[in-house]
Amino acid sequence: MTKFYFILVIAASVMACSPATQEMDAEDIENSNRENKPQGPKGEAKFKDTVINFGKITDGEVVEHTYTFTNVGKSPISIAKVEASCGCTTPEYSKEIIQPGGTGKIKATFNSSGKGGPENPLVEKSISVYFDDCINDLVVLKFVANIYAAPTDEAQPDNNHSH
Repeated sequence: MTKFYFILVIAASVMACSPATQEMDAEDIENSNRENKPQGPKGEAKFKDTVINFGKITDGEVVEHTYTFTNVGKSPISIAKVEASCGCTTPEYSKEIIQPGGTGKIKATFNSSGKGGPENPLVEKSISVYFDDCINDLVVLKFVANIYAAPTDEAQPDNNHSH
């Protein structure tokens, strides 16, 4: 009788490992759910530029750039959310629905404070833009800058007022 249970346990173990019972992740579930797939045409965000080089800036300098895009698709799109790669970058973006042929903007403001160094390090940051009803539902915008250390005379206390 124990031999029977042993074979049953082995058979159950083998069946549990078959591909048909593999766990599905959230993407698999979403892709297999027909209601989650909107029917018909979608919009498409076409950006004028996705990478910007601010060049040489000084530590502490605040720079900004406005990325612009046009909806070149066949239906309206909107920005679902925008996430910056770090707290030193503040994104602002168009909240309205962008009709086909319409334009939208994402403004990136970068505070370089504390990012510079004697070797003028190249710093790269990014902003992830998530779209609704869009062929390209995620676009990553990047910018780079060489950040020079602040001049040392500004970092020293001002001793000239004691004369």
